[in-house]
Amino acid sequence: MTSFGHSEASDPEQTSLRVSSPISVKNVLSLTAFGCSIAALVISFLGLQRFDLPVTKYVRSVTVHLPWDQLTIPWMAFTSNAGDWIGQGWRLASVSLLLLAVAWVFSRPALKLAAIQTLIAHGIAAVLANVLKHLIGRPRPKFVHSGDWQIAISWISGLDSFPSGHSTASFAVATVLAKRFPTWGPLCMGLAAFVALSRVLRGSHFPTDVVGGAVVGILSGSIAAAPLKEWRTSVQQGCRDAAIGSSLVLAVLWTLSYKMDDGFVGLLFIAVGVTAVIAGFWIRRNYWLSKDWSRELWSSETSLYLITYGLAAMTTAPLVHVAVGLTCMAFCLDRMGQEQRCLGELSSVSLMKEGALLGSVALAALILVGARGVLPFQ
Repeated sequence: MTSFGHSEASDPEQTSLRVSSPISVKNVLSLTAFGCSIAALVISFLGLQRFDLPVTKYVRSVTVHLPWDQLTIPWMAFTSNAGDWIGQGWRLASVSLLLLAVAWVFSRPALKLAAIQTLIAHGIAAVLANVLKHLIGRPRPKFVHSGDWQIAISWISGLDSFPSGHSTASFAVATVLAKRFPTWGPLCMGLAAFVALSRVLRGSHFPTDVVGGAVVGILSGSIAAAPLKEWRTSVQQGCRDAAIGSSLVLAVLWTLSYKMDDGFVGLLFIAVGVTAVIAGFWIRRNYWLSKDWSRELWSSETSLYLITYGLAAMTTAPLVHVAVGLTCMAFCLDRMGQEQRCLGELSSVSLMKEGALLGSVALAALILVGARGVLPFQ
């Protein structure tokens, strides 16, 4: 009887341990993933900072100083003018107001929610960008002739380069629209990236200014697109999404600017990268051939991480390798903590997404093989 009673008394404690254990593990995974995202962002910025002065000098070399600055390369001039037009604050606000008007006329709650959230995101982005601009006090490219500058509080016009306001607002609005209307997500984020590129070509900002603006904008959009009580989750998700973009920009810019390292370390990176890509596609083969794709979720995600990591290693750039690796680790750890939820959501596979994956890998391979070091930013 005593033994039975002891067993009865111990069961609730064991049950409590069983219930609390997954929660604590989930928290650890979430915090570790967040740390990996932050580390990836920091490393990406360290890598991109190398291009600030070379890119600025190149833009100056193709700019004619008339009564106004004019780029001599047609596509650069078009991008500069069009991106500046799209990214102006009142035009982005007009998009939100237009969505609100359409939602009111046609009684579309989804459009109304998107309109309100884009306005909120725009407001958050504007506040954060202006506070950071004056706290950091970074001079704009036309006032900088060397790579040295000091962080200092300043209210002077021209000492407000970081972050780019146009980029911050554009990515804030684009992030909300991408979350509300996933089908149009690539177009929205592409337009925001177009605006960011225009600010660099216009000579108004350094590359790290627009990437910093993109990070702040994505965070603002992630917070605005979710309930306020979930702000911690929104910040973590925003950091992961921003880490993807910043590490991708670093990978592309580094690959287009530097030749492949053909030494022992470079060959080792190539070997690791090729092995990871082949392993990724071999694992994904099970995903494509599976009759129940939802059960093969692990192979889909594992293969994607391996392929991405492999392509990053093939750049032979240690900073790119580490930044992309940390980003993949952040997403992997997050998926581990949300495994059951993801299995329920991904019950089918989009062939369009698979085609986009293959196209992206083909484009990456083309850049790695045929476009190494074509930009004069070394």
